[in-house]
Amino acid sequence: MKQLLFACCALLSFQQAQAQFFNFGLKGGLNTQINKPEDIIQIGNDDGEFNLGVDHLSFGTQFGAFMRFGNRFFIQPEVLFNSNKTDYKIGESSVGEVIKNEKYQYLDIPVMVGFKLGPVRIQGGPVGHYFLNSKSELTDFNGYEARFKQMTWGYQTGLSIGFGRLSVDARYEGNFSKFGNHITFFGDQYQFSSTPARFILGVNFALIK
Repeated sequence: MKQLLFACCALLSFQQAQAQFFNFGLKGGLNTQINKPEDIIQIGNDDGEFNLGVDHLSFGTQFGAFMRFGNRFFIQPEVLFNSNKTDYKIGESSVGEVIKNEKYQYLDIPVMVGFKLGPVRIQGGPVGHYFLNSKSELTDFNGYEARFKQMTWGYQTGLSIGFGRLSVDARYEGNFSKFGNHITFFGDQYQFSSTPARFILGVNFALIK
C-alpha cells in the first residue's frame, strides 16, 4: 500500500513538473508598422517619370500557435499567419495623385528566449518571415512586377504578462530588409531608405499548461 501511494505521488509530481516545463496554446492579435518612410522614389521610363511614396500604414492581423519550454527561463517558438496592407501614393503628370494599396500575407516564425519574474515574462529573439501571397493594385501600372523575397529576417523584443492560462504580449519588431524591397519597375528594383518596424499586441491562451 505504501509503495502504491509513493508511486501515485511520484506520478503526480512528474505530471506537475511536465506541465510547468511545457506549454502549448493559441494566440492572436494586431500589429501596425510604426515608421513610415518619408522619402519619395522616382521611377522613370521612356514615357516619362512618376513618384512613388508610402501614404498610409494600416493595422494588420495575426493568429497561430505557440509552444513554451521551461519555466523560469524559457524558449518559445511560434508559428503565426500574418496579414498586412500598405497604401502607396503615386504622382503622375497625366492623372494626378492616386492611391494604390497592396496586401500581403506571411508566415511569421518567431523564436523567443527569456525569463519570468512573477507574472511578467521578458523576452526577445529572431523572427523569420516566409512569404505566402500578395495582391497589389500597383499592377495597374505598366512595367510593375512584385518580386518578394521568399524569406526575410528580423527580431522581436517585449514583455508578456498573465495569470493562469491567459496572457498578453506587447512587442517591438525590427526588420533587416527595407520598405519596398520587392518593388520592380521595368526590371529595375526600387527601395525606400528605411526598414519596416512594427508594434505587436497579442493575446495568448494556453491549452496545455
